Amino acid sequence: MTTEPVSPFPPGFAIATPRLQIHPFDPDNSSHCEFLVKLWNTDDFINSSGRTGIDTTEKAAAFIRRRVLADYARNRHGQFLVSLVEATHPPKLIGCVSLMKGSPPGPHYLAPDVGYTILPEDIGKGYATEASKGLLEYARVELGIHAAFGFCAATDMRSRRVLEKIGMDYRGVAALSVFGGKESAVYTLHGMDKDLSVYNLTEDLCDKQSDI
Repeated sequence: MTTEPVSPFPPGFAIATPRLQIHPFDPDNSSHCEFLVKLWNTDDFINSSGRTGIDTTEKAAAFIRRRVLADYARNRHGQFLVSLVEATHPPKLIGCVSLMKGSPPGPHYLAPDVGYTILPEDIGKGYATEASKGLLEYARVELGIHAAFGFCAATDMRSRRVLEKIGMDYRGVAALSVFGGKESAVYTLHGMDKDLSVYNLTEDLCDKQSDI
């Protein structure tokens, strides 16, 4: 008998930043499921990440229960909702921020990678930067995580600026096994080892800055 994963976060848990609340997904919260469908079916998300097939609230709830809660239970981090700190009820959801770490036997690195997706109408307001900083600070203080990657398409200058604003160093471009060999710009937090193979990132890095 398989036991469903359970979130380790207490009711009402949230990571606070000056303008935002970062909080776990709840598969039994219909607004969380509806928002995930909305966010992951925007043109902006599809163009950057492709189609997920999650196009109903039922599929969203199943994904959260099966995948998101499993990440929480295993790592105490994963994908989180981002809402505005405003006197509205329910709070206005504007995006997701994540700190993801794969697990064997699939492709995985020994340091998690930070990611973010913001609704198109809320892009350009610094929310991705603020949410990413907040999640990384939580991971550092509460989970003892001092190493993290940032990955994005080498030509995605918007995402690259966010990674630079949150304090990451550009390390070159690599064809990453975790993305099926697709090339990505690689960023790391300050202080990480120069030899990225210690984090299980063994792909050859090359500097393509001049091509961008």
